[in-house]
Amino acid sequence: MKTKQLLLRQLVFLASASDILACSPTAAHKLTVRDIQHQASTRPVPLPSTKTAVRKVRVFNGQGFTDPQTVIFADGLITSDSEDIETVLEEPEKFLIPGLIDAHVHVPDITGLAGITSYGVTTVLNMGCSDYAVCTALKHHNQTDLASLLSAGVAAIGNGTSNGALQPPADQLVYPDTDLPSLVSWAFGNGSDYYKLIAKPASLTQAQQDTLVSTAHGVFKWQTMTHASDIESFNQAVASRSDGLQHIPDDGILSNSTIAAIKRNHQFVTPTMNLFQYGYSNPAVLAFLGRTNGANASYVNVEENVRRLHGAGVPILAGTDAVGAVAPGLELPFGSTLHDELRLLHGVGLTRLEALRAATVETAVWHRLCDRGEIKVGKRADLVLLNSNPLLNISNTRDIARVWVGGVEVRDVAGLTQSS
Repeated sequence: MKTKQLLLRQLVFLASASDILACSPTAAHKLTVRDIQHQASTRPVPLPSTKTAVRKVRVFNGQGFTDPQTVIFADGLITSDSEDIETVLEEPEKFLIPGLIDAHVHVPDITGLAGITSYGVTTVLNMGCSDYAVCTALKHHNQTDLASLLSAGVAAIGNGTSNGALQPPADQLVYPDTDLPSLVSWAFGNGSDYYKLIAKPASLTQAQQDTLVSTAHGVFKWQTMTHASDIESFNQAVASRSDGLQHIPDDGILSNSTIAAIKRNHQFVTPTMNLFQYGYSNPAVLAFLGRTNGANASYVNVEENVRRLHGAGVPILAGTDAVGAVAPGLELPFGSTLHDELRLLHGVGLTRLEALRAATVETAVWHRLCDRGEIKVGKRADLVLLNSNPLLNISNTRDIARVWVGGVEVRDVAGLTQSS
């Protein structure tokens, strides 16, 4: 297997299996609940929450920016109550947007959460977990100035799949005789917020995918997310009616019938374009995986498939598949990659408005996060104050002045204005 197509298969799976790598014999240390607790206890104390009025600021309302107005928040929520304001911020010529949501990421610990929050990401949708106790500790971190986190559990991966060093333990694989409803029940019983499947050649059969998805939907009324980065697997994921199609095929062009089926099934796609771009441009990836170039796949296919989906009106969400540093010379950093994703989405046809919505209100709607994604009374006070207008240049999402998580200001904000 020495094609770039298989290289990208491995890279995308690497991101999905980053927690497996952390538990492998080559890892320096397997994360424990005590590690999460220690990281939380040794952080600087969050700033106090105060009833705050941000005045003279232009507010993103989902369709554009308003004329200058005042936004008030208290006790974690946006409010219309203007009595007893404790903190007043005069912010003329600045732009207030909802906190950003990374719709596909793999943050392993408190340090990673602090890093991603500093980039204005206030909600993290983790797409995998191999240790439920650790994931639970991370979800309930009680750090008021860090992004809130939702997570999938152990992903369903077929036993016929060979992934070399990235292969999950045998007891985490799906076999022909696996009790699939019990597998789904186990994941949700351990606190998973949605169910994750891995669709790839020689992995789950179509029947297995159908059963896993229908069980999650019919019995638990919860969503499913399916990893699929080649045409065959993507078509399987579409046919299974999985809610969220994670990644995008790079080995060919999606057919009109597949795209029509996605719309008919009310599915959404999180293409993680920055992951593919990184894999096709970084020689360190080739060296790490020991692969050579081939002509069977291309980043051009990635771009064209996202362009076709968007043109057909398929919902496109912004996710990164960031895992942080996993090996020397191999890093998918938290936070900055989401800003890269918005730029890439804009580059294939999403307007700046659509790109910004892809990381805010659209992700909130499609992931059923009814309490966030918009700046409205009663919603969470997850907010990012920008120095410049992202609807003039999408890279202005990097020009961050302040960040609030549930009304608590983030002490350390990344210096993004130096980024491209």
